This record gives sequence, structure tokens and C-alpha cells, in this order.
Amino acid sequence: MKKSEKSGFTLIELLIVVAIIAILAAIAIPNFLAAQTRARVSRVKGEEQTLTTALESYFVDYNVYPDDIDPTGWPWYLPSVISTPIAYISTGLINDLFRQGMPSAIPGTPGTRYRYINYDAELKGHNSAQAEAWFPHPGDTVEVQTAIRKYGFWRLSSAGPDRVATYTDAAGHGFFDGLAVYDPSNGTVSNGDIIRSQKGVVTEE
Repeated sequence: MKKSEKSGFTLIELLIVVAIIAILAAIAIPNFLAAQTRARVSRVKGEEQTLTTALESYFVDYNVYPDDIDPTGWPWYLPSVISTPIAYISTGLINDLFRQGMPSAIPGTPGTRYRYINYDAELKGHNSAQAEAWFPHPGDTVEVQTAIRKYGFWRLSSAGPDRVATYTDAAGHGFFDGLAVYDPSNGTVSNGDIIRSQKGVVTEE
């Protein structure tokens, strides 16, 4: 009786299979990461829209927009007053998804939040004497008026997929102007911040 021969893969066949898997992975992984980034960008835009509603609701109640100085003393990040004592938003929506884990974004501080500037406070003075003492408002300057014409009375920004604030004016650090705007046509992960202001979504600087 003839013994049955055992069949198996040759080394070349195994190498071909491995090569095919590697090629498919090289195609699929970048597409997956790009899709993940696009989903995060969409989430940030949605959160900025929610924050817009919160800021405008705060204005309806107090006839001023929230200070751009948090009660803890942090300047130019979204202040905690929009979540406590009155919850205009859920606490989780304060944090910028693209700022988490960055060295400059110290956990447990407002540095992890969306950047926020109240140009009306920079024009007329902060809502609290303490905030004004910490960071005196510049007043009716050309820079403040330019920012108000461009953005309205406030501006929100996310660090964007590159995870850093991208300035086009080194001297001003994008405070009144000079923030690069994220444009996905330049690449899914490219320079620029995701910006929304009282005047709406900012698409170019």
C-alpha cells in the first residue's frame, strides 16, 4: 500500500503570502489613520459648535461673554464658568481633543482646553477685578479692533491634527490675528488650527 504524501507550503509560497499581507497593510493602515483623524476633526468642529451655543447662552444670562481668564488664573483658555456653577455644557466638552497629552497641556489645568479669547474683555476690561489685575486689558488698540472686525467678540481654537498652535506672527503668538487655519486639502495631518469665532467658522486667515 502506497503511503500518502504530506502536502505543505514551500518557503517561496510563504514569502509571497507575507509580501501580499505587507502590501495590504501598507495600503490599509495610512487610510485607517487618515479616517481616524478626519473623525477627530469632525468631533472638534461639533464641540466648537456646542461651545458656541454655551457662550451665547452665557451672554444671554449675564449680558457679557465669559472672561478669557479662568478663575484659577489661567489666561486664554476656555474658562470653567461655562460648566460651573451653571452647566452650559458638559465638563467633557471643555477639553481640546488635539491638545491632550501635549507637554504644554498640563493635566488637570485649563491648558488642556480649547483656546479662547474674549476680545470684548480685551477692549473694555475683564469681568472681575482679579482677572484685570492678573492681565490688564490693552484697551481700544488697533490690534483689538482688527480682531473684533475679523472674529467678533470672541474666538475659539483647537490645536488641530498637528497638535500645536500654529502662528503666522511670531511676535503676537496669534493673539489678535496670525493663526494658521487647518485645511485638510493640505494633508489630513497638516499645520493649522481649527477655529470658530462669534462670526462663525474661520476658513482662512
